[in-house]
Amino acid sequence: MMHVACWLVQDMLSVLTGGILRIPEIFLLSLVYRLLTQERDMNLSVIWGAFAGGLFWDLRWVGIPGFFTLSYVCVVMAAIWAWNALPASGRTPLVIFFMFWAAQLVSPVLSLFFPGRGVAASRWVLFAVQQGCVVPLALLAAFFFVRRMKDHNA
Repeated sequence: MMHVACWLVQDMLSVLTGGILRIPEIFLLSLVYRLLTQERDMNLSVIWGAFAGGLFWDLRWVGIPGFFTLSYVCVVMAAIWAWNALPASGRTPLVIFFMFWAAQLVSPVLSLFFPGRGVAASRWVLFAVQQGCVVPLALLAAFFFVRRMKDHNA
């Protein structure tokens, strides 16, 4: 239910900005957060959630069905691989922050290289502004993650 709320918040913010500003991938951030905080056997539900959310996002906003679907599923699968490859001692707050931030990087970078509205230079400016908005969200997610892990281990 939290993922649906995050998807709706992301959609509402996109509507309110009128396409002038690119909104951070709040839905994808919630999926990666859930992925890192749950048991390993629940990963399939997160992958299907990424597929469904990406497909709905494609049908709602983009003219290329499957664009965000593919990027969301790839990000979730890469996060699963990276998280399982890290030893427990390597899961520091800085690494967790970079995982959240890297999850926010894929879809915007891909959308830079596909033709769309606007001049190419303005797309780079919008990308930079979006990444500026992502950093506080990734820091907040990393903070809640570290706090949850400390409470869980205590």
